[in-house]
Amino acid sequence: MDGIVGLYGPGDPELVCKAFLAMGACQHRGKASTGLAIANAKGIYIHKGLGRIAEVIDQNIIKTFQDLEPQIAIGNIGYTKRRVPEKINVEPILISPRVSSPLQVAVTMDGYLIKDDDLRAELDADYSLQTDNKTEIVGALLHKFMVQEGIRFEAGSRLLEKLAGRATFALTALVHDGSEVYLVALNDARAFEPFCHATINGTFVVSSESCSHRRLTAETSVEYDGGEMTICSPGSCETKRLTEQPPMPDIFQGIYFGNVASLFRGKEIFQIRRELGLELVRYYKTSIADIVIPNPESGWGVTVGIAEGLKKPLLPALIKLPQAVRTFQEGERTTRSQEVGLKFGGIDSLLKDRAVAMGDDSIVRGSVSEGGSAWVVYNSGARFVEFWISYGPMFFPSFKEWHRGIECLQELAVQRAFPGEPPYDKDFDEINSAVARLVGMDEVKYNRKEIIEKVAGPGSFQALDATYPIDERFWPDWLKREVDLFHRLRGT
Repeated sequence: MDGIVGLYGPGDPELVCKAFLAMGACQHRGKASTGLAIANAKGIYIHKGLGRIAEVIDQNIIKTFQDLEPQIAIGNIGYTKRRVPEKINVEPILISPRVSSPLQVAVTMDGYLIKDDDLRAELDADYSLQTDNKTEIVGALLHKFMVQEGIRFEAGSRLLEKLAGRATFALTALVHDGSEVYLVALNDARAFEPFCHATINGTFVVSSESCSHRRLTAETSVEYDGGEMTICSPGSCETKRLTEQPPMPDIFQGIYFGNVASLFRGKEIFQIRRELGLELVRYYKTSIADIVIPNPESGWGVTVGIAEGLKKPLLPALIKLPQAVRTFQEGERTTRSQEVGLKFGGIDSLLKDRAVAMGDDSIVRGSVSEGGSAWVVYNSGARFVEFWISYGPMFFPSFKEWHRGIECLQELAVQRAFPGEPPYDKDFDEINSAVARLVGMDEVKYNRKEIIEKVAGPGSFQALDATYPIDERFWPDWLKREVDLFHRLRGT
């Protein structure tokens, strides 16, 4: 889940610095790569590399880019899309037509495109595609439609139509027509990916999250509805909704990926997570815990609510160590287990002989809990551990993992907890008990979908019930069979 920003501020003497700060506010979304692009009357300039923002962009780059008197800037904080990041795939990406074009376009995107082979083949005659990054495909289509329709909302409508049912995205693009520069922002028809905008001291700022706007002192920001497009051109910034489909935001991004200070569909993410903790206590009612601890860092929000509901002390007894590495997208279970063993340290004086309620956002594959936090907490002397989870049992993989094949289903903790049989007809207590055994906890206390929806609102719960934002015609066959079995066993 990349963090992206876009700023339109002709004459703003701090435009590049503001872009840097807005990107930095989104740093939690991606640590693999960083890229910044600016545009002035003469053209588009890009600087990018592998690593976190402070490793790629320094004060010399900021000063050099600002000296070019930019009117627009876009930036990307890249999430780990591949096991080995490559600089060629870092965004923003400059689109390369095979023949001379009246438009120069650089684009960055948060989102995902399913099955792009046909689109690559369609574009091959007119575009020299330099990367295997799906953002380049989307950017080339945007360039194509703007050449045909002009830098107008009609080009955005054609892109939405082309990608309907097979992509989720929030994108920003720099467009240079030979004399003027434009900022374009557009999201998918269902608003699956978070995207918001604000005008701050005359500069228009669009970002993956409202934390970027708060970093630049904005009091409020506006979240995009589905299929909304902004075009900033000399003299104006106009936003228009191009489609009227009901929104389908990714609820998991509010539970896990978002910055706790950001807004998610109008509600502060920290409060969403705290309320989920309170609701967990209302549902389960009882606990033998002496203390409550978070599974850092994403477990903090729900744990505050759990401690408040249980009226037990909240203690930072489990800490993330300085050598911790991001393990969420590590594909190999053996490697992942080794890496999570480096993530945590326990405080013996707080954990020894205690019954512990530990809060976390989710259990995906279970290896962080199984190989890291569970072992550390018990090794520090805890006598009993309840694992309270703000999200529900994850039966299905994210559609962004489908390319890995059925393995992305089989590696999920709920699937592994019931070897040789489907988990879909198991009741809630059975699932809690089986996953507790798998991850090495005394108890697991999952949340229920209806409770999560009550707190976070409606949207996509793809991992819980296969409510994907992707049309079924693009689903892999193994998933179709699994979802059919899910509905048959549950009688839905």
